[in-house]
Amino acid sequence: MNRKILNLILTIIFITSGISYASTLTVESDKQEFKDSERKIYLEGDVKVKKDDINVLSPHAVVEIDPKNNKVNKVEFKDNAYSYQMQGGKKHEIKAQILEMSLLNNNFSAQGNTLSSITENGKPTVIVTADRQEYNKTTNMMKAFGNVNILYKDVETYSSQAFVTLNNNNDVKKIDLIGTAKLHQGNSKINANKLTYDNIKEVAVALGNVYSDITTEDNKRIEVWSDYQSYDKKSNVVSASGYAKIKYEDYLATGPKVNVYADKTTKKLNEAVFLGRSKIETKGRTIEADRITITMTPKDFKAEGNVKSLSPNIK
Repeated sequence: MNRKILNLILTIIFITSGISYASTLTVESDKQEFKDSERKIYLEGDVKVKKDDINVLSPHAVVEIDPKNNKVNKVEFKDNAYSYQMQGGKKHEIKAQILEMSLLNNNFSAQGNTLSSITENGKPTVIVTADRQEYNKTTNMMKAFGNVNILYKDVETYSSQAFVTLNNNNDVKKIDLIGTAKLHQGNSKINANKLTYDNIKEVAVALGNVYSDITTEDNKRIEVWSDYQSYDKKSNVVSASGYAKIKYEDYLATGPKVNVYADKTTKKLNEAVFLGRSKIETKGRTIEADRITITMTPKDFKAEGNVKSLSPNIK
């Protein structure tokens, strides 16, 4: 005799935008108890649930029946639940203390030591940990709340909230970080109130109290403060505006806007161009101009347009 007492197959008809389609839900467990007054089925022991290409495993689960239509509404998995979905060579996994699967909107809600990941050919491409997470299979949106940590390729992020948009193949399209957002990549880092990375355009945008600490490949350190910053990976250009400030060795320059460009030959960030009335301070001198250009190698700067120089304490 099969050790499974329950092998329940439910066919649920959904109505979405006026179109009906059938989805099969298979539930297995060692034992079950149905309480008609609560409209719930209590599952105990080696619970396994399968809906389309989604599989969920847990020691305990509760199936909630909608009293209006007598159909399964949601399933709550308890005590270290585990869910996985296979698509081609990619595997999307979710682990949590409590995992809730809503069948009507294809939504997963995870609470307590949550971890979700996407692996491709056995190698993880995205790992997300947080206090609480949600995943909607229809919209391909992952949401994370509380102590959010994301590992994506060579990038690690920290934030209060995060939203990861995936395509139909579970590839990352965009990552939004909200609330004390931090991004680390190698020896460089950026802090801001909000960070957005568009994986398709390969553009990162930071808003609010932005601070970047950039360490180039030849170990040169460039610090940038501003209200807004963006980095275009394809053009290798950093742009900052809103009281932009740059510190490089003994140079401290400020202005309305600055663009940091890479050398065309070495591809390393090597030139910062301030536009608008700007100033640079170095070795006790202050120079103001309409345009200031700083080069890192060779270390130098040039001021152009209504230049004003101040050298105090001259004897």
